[in-house]
This record gives sequence, structure tokens and C-alpha cells, in this order.
Amino acid sequence: MKIVLIGLGSIGQRHLRNLLQLGYKQVTVISRSGILPSDFASLPVFSSLTEALATSTFDAAIICTPTAFHTHSLLPLLQAKVPNIYIEKPVSHNWEQLNTILSLTTKYSNNIVVGFDLHFDLGLQKVKQLIQEGVIGQVISANAQVGQYLPDWRPQEDYKTGMSARTETGGGVMLDLVHEFDYLYWLLGKASHVSAQYINSGTLNIETEEVADVLVKFESGGSGTIHLDYLQPKLVRNCLLTGTSGSITWNLVENKVSWINSRKEEGEYDYKGFERNERFIQIIKAFLSGDRDERLTNLEQGLESLRWVLAAKKASDENIVVDLTKFQPA
Repeated sequence: MKIVLIGLGSIGQRHLRNLLQLGYKQVTVISRSGILPSDFASLPVFSSLTEALATSTFDAAIICTPTAFHTHSLLPLLQAKVPNIYIEKPVSHNWEQLNTILSLTTKYSNNIVVGFDLHFDLGLQKVKQLIQEGVIGQVISANAQVGQYLPDWRPQEDYKTGMSARTETGGGVMLDLVHEFDYLYWLLGKASHVSAQYINSGTLNIETEEVADVLVKFESGGSGTIHLDYLQPKLVRNCLLTGTSGSITWNLVENKVSWINSRKEEGEYDYKGFERNERFIQIIKAFLSGDRDERLTNLEQGLESLRWVLAAKKASDENIVVDLTKFQPA
């Protein structure tokens, strides 16, 4: 299988190492510098995707560029009819060109996946199983939160010049931490209304929002809150789901799921031995296998979480509640 990997930042290097570990040897890299780190020096490299597509055909592509540049790669890949395309989340930072992209996807048979690797977290899989089994009845509310101090994310770079800090590259907590929007959609289905408030306090001296609080009304009748921030001194990522007959708590930091039903019967699922990189290995294996795997996020599903984010931004900017059943991003 011939694979082209576009972008060699931290996530690009992670995917490249995993591909090589999985035994994929025919990997071409697109890096603006045209130079690869010594670990990957034996691989072919191009400074532009256009140049690579002009010289070869590929069975699969993995897009790892900053969010705002995802569509810059996706368009030529679709025009070249590359059959398997993996896009790091989120699909984009706005809706520009996405209608054109959706039109191009209908021109040939393809497998397009958006990289929501948290679907491959053993804990979230357990949560989904418990919900489907009706352990806590109908879910009435969900409270998701994630926070981590931005300067600690990528210690090797100046966070003030990184992707997260800049609007032009698609930064800000709502796009950066879009996993929360996505996994609530994965667990609980479509939302009908969204309201939100986001702020930039100036604490980190960055362009993008540092904190966001979002309120979601689900079509199923339940509600949810999503808290996102760049300020927590230590990583926090968890979710409390309350149902008509119990509750479930997922804690990613502790790698633990716990639950209690209305009869006060408690349960716990501990997966402390599960390494974070295993999520990335499993999602790439599932993507490249071509099999139908319900843990994978297709393009349409990936666009739904982006729509939630854009609706939340509109809600905060205009101090309104956005009706998602009618909302079409500009």
C-alpha cells in the first residue's frame, strides 16, 4: 500500500512512527522544508502535495497539517481520486470549500475518515456499551470537561506561535478540543440547540479563546454542558452522564469508568495499563483495513461536530441560542 502523509508536526510524526511500526514501508512524506528528521531520512519527501501527486499515485493519504490547512490538502486528494483519506480532527476551522468537498466525494468510491481517536479509548467504549445496555436508563444530562495548561502541550515549541494560539491556523479551545463535541454526539446523538460563552482573558497572551462553556440540548430530550480551557495546571478530562436510573463517570486521566444504578449497585472498569498511543495505532489500523468499524468517524459525522463548534461560536458572538436543526454555517 502506497501512503502519502502530509504534515510532519507532532501528530504527523506520531502517525509516521506508527505506520512504520505496523509494517507500512511505502510512505511518502510532504513537509514544507523538504527535509526529514534523521529517523525518517530514508523515506521519499516532497515539499508540496501537488508535486507528489504529479509523480505518483497513492492508495491512502493522512492529513496532519494545522486545522486551517486541511482543505488545502483534501481538495487535490479528492481531485486525484485517492481512495482512502484520513483527516486529523477537526475537518476544518470554517465551512469554506466544504460544500465543494462534499460534492467531490460523490464522484468516486472512497473511504474518508476523521481522526477522532477517543472513540478508540477503552473507557469511552465502555461508556457507550453501558448506555446501550440501559444500565442508567435514558440519559438526561451530560457534563463533559477538559482542560490543560497550553504551554505544557508541546514543550519543545513556543506556545504563543503555535497552531493553538493563532486564529489563522484554526486554534482556540473549541476547535483544538473538539473531541468533547464529537464524543457527546457519538454517545447521545444529534443536538437541537446550542448556546455558549467563550473568552480570552489575556492570561496566555494568545489570539484565540482560552476558555469556553457550551450548553447543548439533544434531540433525544437530554441536555449537556461542555467546559474547555487552556488554563488547568494539570490535565483534566472527564464526563458525568446522568440517566433516569443511575449515572456513569468517565475519567481519562485515571483511565477509569465507574457507574451506579438506582438500586445503589456500583460498578467500575479500570484500564490503567492502556497506553495513549494505542488509540492512534488502532484507529490507523481500522482506517487502512477498509472494514466498516463503528468506532470510525466518517466525513459526514466529522462535519457535524464542526457544525456544533461553529454554532457555539455564533451563539457566543451574538449572545443567542442557535437552532441546530436550521443552522447552516456560512
